[in-house]
Amino acid sequence: MDDNRKELSAIAGIAAPLAVTQLSQLVMGLAASFVLGRIDGAALAAGGLCAIVIQLLTVVSQGFISGAHPLMAAARGRRDATVDGDGDGGMARSFGGGVATAAICAIVATALLSQLPTLLGVFPLEAAVMRGVDDFLRAGTFAIPAIFWIIPIRFYFSVCGRAWVVMTAIAVGACLYLGLLNLLVFGGAGIAPRGIAGAGQAFAISWWAIAVGLTLASLFSGFLPVAMLRDAKRGALRTLPQVWSIGWPIALIYAAELGLTVAMTLLVSKFGTVAIIANQIAHTINSIAFNPVVALGQAATVRVAYHAGAGQPVAARKAGNLALSLAVGLMAGLGLLIFVGAGHIVPVFLDRNAAEYAAVETLTHHLLLILAAFLVFDGLQSVANGALRGLRDTRLPMLIGLGGYWLLAVPVAVLLAFSFGLGAIGIWIGILIGITGVGALLLMRWRRLTTDAGLSLTIPSAVEAA
Repeated sequence: MDDNRKELSAIAGIAAPLAVTQLSQLVMGLAASFVLGRIDGAALAAGGLCAIVIQLLTVVSQGFISGAHPLMAAARGRRDATVDGDGDGGMARSFGGGVATAAICAIVATALLSQLPTLLGVFPLEAAVMRGVDDFLRAGTFAIPAIFWIIPIRFYFSVCGRAWVVMTAIAVGACLYLGLLNLLVFGGAGIAPRGIAGAGQAFAISWWAIAVGLTLASLFSGFLPVAMLRDAKRGALRTLPQVWSIGWPIALIYAAELGLTVAMTLLVSKFGTVAIIANQIAHTINSIAFNPVVALGQAATVRVAYHAGAGQPVAARKAGNLALSLAVGLMAGLGLLIFVGAGHIVPVFLDRNAAEYAAVETLTHHLLLILAAFLVFDGLQSVANGALRGLRDTRLPMLIGLGGYWLLAVPVAVLLAFSFGLGAIGIWIGILIGITGVGALLLMRWRRLTTDAGLSLTIPSAVEAA
């Protein structure tokens, strides 16, 4: 029992700061939408397009960089478990591989963003929206290197038990962003209003302030030792292939999940404005509810990889199982909360006097009930993925995700929505079925790898990688 409490405390100590970090970033996005909507519809549309593309590039790149996460955790586990281990050196080399991967991704992402106005030219967008995209990206693009530098640092600190450092930096940066956003967009204190261009400037300034502040604070406090950075530089190219090998399947599944969201939105748009509004409300609630379980999945990666690197198979299995149990309990609780409060959510997003309010409320209520039903399975698949990454098992989970999302969820959603006439409700049921299938298969994969026979093969390979 004491071991369980100790492990639960370690998981929570990693997951809680990561969840707050992600919540801060979510607040930044919501604030930008609110402020740009006060300018005009074109600014809101342009900001939304930029946000979607930046999110896509950031999330997919984070998948590649994530390959360093279990390597760092396994190296630390080996260091703590052996007297003559090279855990610090192994962590430094893995961190260097993560930074090298981040640098490559930042170059590619910056190049793509610089060409986004040209790429969007093939779509029939209004001239005002195109100008808004160009205005935002003129400064906003420069945030990319800062954002991508923070990703491997966040992974490193989560492994070291100092995720709160990044949480604090991003929370402070979010407050700075909220102030700059209003000041640069609408003007004040002697600064002329800059509109959506000001939003891009606030975005870039805030992320660079976070990156520079986090780096300096980490160096001066000793949390990011200079000697470790030197080792990271020397070992970056050596570990880059390992990081890439683990990370590219994660990047692909992230892209598939984002693609599923886009496909779902496009399908729902076929059923009119009411369906679009209801879908957006339900999707926003889903994003908020899903935030803590993403952090829990990352914590599972760290703890499973740590014990695997230390050569402790039973502890690795326990860490994964406890994280899965936490996910089920947490998401069941959130699902119950959504189920009970479904009727009170729509007024938060839509004025009761709006012409379409009654129709939106009815449809949203149905979608939220479906959401409440699949939250547990969504939590299971997220944390099971995280636990499997701790064992460096990413390729089969990628295939499971691709098959469940695109070969099961999308066809069933289309069938129910169009052939059975269920509309947006059918699309959400299809997604529920797909996520349930993915969650069940990933859980089976975890159970198989963590049997005594499976662990006898998996754990030695993790120790060797460390």
